[in-house]
Amino acid sequence: MRIVIYDPSGRGGIGHYTYQLAQSLALMGSDVTVVTNENYELKHLPRNFNITVLFKKSWIKGWARGLIAPLRKRSSDYYNTSALQGGPQTDKKIPTLGFLRSLRLRIIWLKAAFLFIWKRPHLIHFQWVVDHNQEWFFIKLLQLLHFKIVYTVHDIFPLESDAHLDYEALKTTYRKVDALIVHAENTKKEFVSAFDVDPAKVYVIPHGSNDLFYKEQMIPKEVARERLNLSQGKQVILFFGAIKRYKGLEYLVEAFRQVKERVDNVVLLIAGKIYDKHAKDFEYYARLIDELRSHDDVICVADYIPFETIGCYFSAADMVVLPYTKTYTSGVLLAAYAAGRPVVVTDTGALREVVEPGKSGVIVPPKDSRALARAIIHIFKSSDIEAMGRYAKHLAQTRYSWETVASKTTDLYQSLVSQSNVKPCSRI
Repeated sequence: MRIVIYDPSGRGGIGHYTYQLAQSLALMGSDVTVVTNENYELKHLPRNFNITVLFKKSWIKGWARGLIAPLRKRSSDYYNTSALQGGPQTDKKIPTLGFLRSLRLRIIWLKAAFLFIWKRPHLIHFQWVVDHNQEWFFIKLLQLLHFKIVYTVHDIFPLESDAHLDYEALKTTYRKVDALIVHAENTKKEFVSAFDVDPAKVYVIPHGSNDLFYKEQMIPKEVARERLNLSQGKQVILFFGAIKRYKGLEYLVEAFRQVKERVDNVVLLIAGKIYDKHAKDFEYYARLIDELRSHDDVICVADYIPFETIGCYFSAADMVVLPYTKTYTSGVLLAAYAAGRPVVVTDTGALREVVEPGKSGVIVPPKDSRALARAIIHIFKSSDIEAMGRYAKHLAQTRYSWETVASKTTDLYQSLVSQSNVKPCSRI
């Protein structure tokens, strides 16, 4: 089968997901092409699929910003605010740039449509979009060309505090596509209820294990700690990933104060860049990180973690904690499993379906720092961390292996193609 996976993100969790799915589908015999951007983070990795770059830096956008910047400085209609020195720049909307951005997206989508006509894929699988409020245009265009469309809904609603949702546009998009993928049964129920879509076209396929961080070999804990300048004698709790409001870092920080009273030689390792698109959130977490840096038992790496070093952080940890207030799925959780590390998670989204209490981790209520502390202490004091880690790795290699995910995805593809009497678009 000829498959196009559409993922203009090019980096981060969605990019990692797309790479592993594309690679596994290709190894199972599919002809896979990933449509992405010019800064594709994983282009150096070996792969059995093709890459097509459609999203490139916009010289028009750069030119327009340069032209408007001097005018903005002299005009009270436009202003910049900075939460902290070196923090985010929050601008009022510039209508001209919004129009150019929208026009540029449509030109890219037209180019993509011509590309798909040339490649004649059996179906197109969406993983991420640049603008979910305008994507209906692209979806409608592809359906006019008789392409089958699969859409993975990683997040039902935007989780960022500054994100805006055009509900009707998204509802129209979801109703138009041929199949939708979510990662958990409870997510499917919420999704079907929220958007009133046909449950028969919503498929539950779990997020695969993030084992690409350890493809060559698992880094021994001692080596990982040496590379990160961590003490060998400490017990390390890891919080990993972009620092955003819904990630609940403040609840883990409060829990850690309680953990220190019961557990000796414990360290909290925070690794991830502060989300800088929302000024108030950025200011809050920047101040929190600045305060934590004065503590000897807290280590903060408040920056985007390059792909090459991600494995070190999980290998160096004794457990991984996800104190999220709301989420739908988590690549961090599956990376912890792949590293053989037990987890403490909150009861939200797919997390409750992935974690087996007492076997691969512990589940606690969201926004409850006391429960979070008790769970962390329980694992350190009462549980066999090594046994929990081994079971987590077993789950990563079986139930959440990419072979399993790719097999289920291929079954879905084949069912859609077999239902259609329309052949892929002929070349023009």
